[in-house]
Amino acid sequence: MTYPALKKSLWFMVILWSGLSLTSLPAKATVADGVYAYEKGDYQKARMEWLPYAALGNPNALYNLGQLSRMGRGVEKDYAKAREYYLRAAEKGHVGAQRNLGTLYYFGRLGEVDYAKAHNWLLKAAKNGDPRSQLMTGTMYYNGEAVEKDPLKAYAWISLSAQSGLGNAKTSLDKLNGAMTSEDIKKAKKLIPAMISRQLSPDDVGLMVKQPDSAAPTMAEITPPAPSKVAETPAPEQTAGITADDNYRIQLGSFRAEDVAQKTLDSLQEKFSDIIGGHQGTIEFADLGEKGIYYRLQLSPFQDRASANELCAQLTQAGQGCYVLKR
Repeated sequence: MTYPALKKSLWFMVILWSGLSLTSLPAKATVADGVYAYEKGDYQKARMEWLPYAALGNPNALYNLGQLSRMGRGVEKDYAKAREYYLRAAEKGHVGAQRNLGTLYYFGRLGEVDYAKAHNWLLKAAKNGDPRSQLMTGTMYYNGEAVEKDPLKAYAWISLSAQSGLGNAKTSLDKLNGAMTSEDIKKAKKLIPAMISRQLSPDDVGLMVKQPDSAAPTMAEITPPAPSKVAETPAPEQTAGITADDNYRIQLGSFRAEDVAQKTLDSLQEKFSDIIGGHQGTIEFADLGEKGIYYRLQLSPFQDRASANELCAQLTQAGQGCYVLKR
């Protein structure tokens, strides 16, 4: 073999070896480096760390890039692009991507609300043991969103979520306990063992950027039905929390434009749903004369000032300013 031919052959082997080594690199090394850069606020560096691994189909890298697009960190906020990243990761069994993909459809982040697609992905994540997806799946069964109303399945899924300690799930479960018969509750609990997949696919959370906002629907959407003729009558103390008087409210902000107020309210309800629980977000119109018209974001109802102060303190600790006012 001539020298030029030998040299060409050696270069080809080097290139081939380099390509093979790239695909066989341990994903944990650079994906974790990207997470570290993200946590330090260097979103551009994080993105550059994840891009080559996303190209190779790494689920965590795909999920993380979806997070950047969803939150607008290092790139412009783009829900459609986030969906593409989430979809590729979700199809590989990434539970967080399945949940977030479902919430994009549930909350209408891609245009119109699509409960059918939301339920498809949330159910997958719920079966894989994700508490938030279990809560949302239960809510959809209770409200009849994309599926027929089924209080038994709703109770079973929400009960599973509550076992993880999720605050919204506990609030919702309390409401259902006060509205369903003991016989129906027993039937619902019998469904639970068969609902979780025997081959759970938990995510490696060490390679994922932290989820800064909760994507669960507000539990104020769950309205217990009127008891049937054979239903047991809930004790007064069980239903008191559902029909609390609107004596106090928490104000979250005040805006000059109603559409801005509504968008802010939607964002806050999603971001702090664990804290807000079953309280309803409202926009109050206020005409202040020469000062102009304002739209105030408020949470209600609160029967007493102490409970309102407690929740406002939790919001403040989480970074959201607020104050309590009397109705």
